[in-house]
Amino acid sequence: HTNADLTFRTLQVSEGILTIIETMPKSSGGGGGATREEIVDKICEDLISKVPANFHKEETIEKLKKLPGGPAAPLTVHLRQEIDRLNIIISMTRKTLTNLRLAIAGTIALSGDLVDSLNALFDARIPALWLRKSWESGTLGVWFSGLLQRFDQLHKWINTGRPKAYWLTGFFNPQGFLTAMKQEVNRKHAADKWALDDVVMTSEVTHPPKDFETLREAAAEGVFIYGLFLDGCSWAGKENRLVDSEPKKLYTPLPVLYVTGVQAKDKKKDAALYNFLAPSYRVKKRTGLNFIDKFELRTEDPPTKWTLRGVALLCTID
Repeated sequence: HTNADLTFRTLQVSEGILTIIETMPKSSGGGGGATREEIVDKICEDLISKVPANFHKEETIEKLKKLPGGPAAPLTVHLRQEIDRLNIIISMTRKTLTNLRLAIAGTIALSGDLVDSLNALFDARIPALWLRKSWESGTLGVWFSGLLQRFDQLHKWINTGRPKAYWLTGFFNPQGFLTAMKQEVNRKHAADKWALDDVVMTSEVTHPPKDFETLREAAAEGVFIYGLFLDGCSWAGKENRLVDSEPKKLYTPLPVLYVTGVQAKDKKKDAALYNFLAPSYRVKKRTGLNFIDKFELRTEDPPTKWTLRGVALLCTID
């Protein structure tokens, strides 16, 4: 496919630009413009003003008790874990930016991680300290926007109740989210004596295709998720199936996906003939650590076609 060559060229250029940035002199120039330290200080000042406040522990516990099912509900437990992890990132971000400003002012020593953070912020890259404890992103701007979006999703969830649809990209542990969803489906069928080990995940794209803003209500059972992108193919909304990618269009947003749990024995035996099990990944780098799960996508072509095309779902394309 022509898009394969386009992907290769894009990666080649990106690697070349990164090499140029990394080999540029780090010392301040002799011109009359702002120095490197002054530029970074302005960046830190701007970012600090936008860093959200931490979730307060006692308030969070009280708000969790008011959510459907109480604090012990599987999805509520997942929410608590996500809030705890995001609090760590928020505190780390604020501390790094504050200390960097102090180091630039000469109040504390500029060494270790602060030197790396100074160089990274000047190059619009993400400090290595942040990457080790958070998530991968292409640039500093994309990473910081992700931080604000993650906070916004969790803040709305805990204050206004469960959302109609969930932004899967915004979770540290998307596998845990999907497991919690299956646990809740299993509990709803307690009278039917469902066993959790017999519950498997099933999914289908909303038809007609929907955006998360247009959803009128949450799923009665299971969840709606959004924010996924198709890599290696496209989606035909009217036909409700996978189709070949359009030329020069590498990624296609997937409409809202409905995900729920069913008993393995009740799953359609002919599903494999009409569905492609698309592997999903957190980022474009497809590794075992970035793998999330497989989602069923309807196809009228043999599923092997999409396997050979390397089709996958990505949580982010930045």
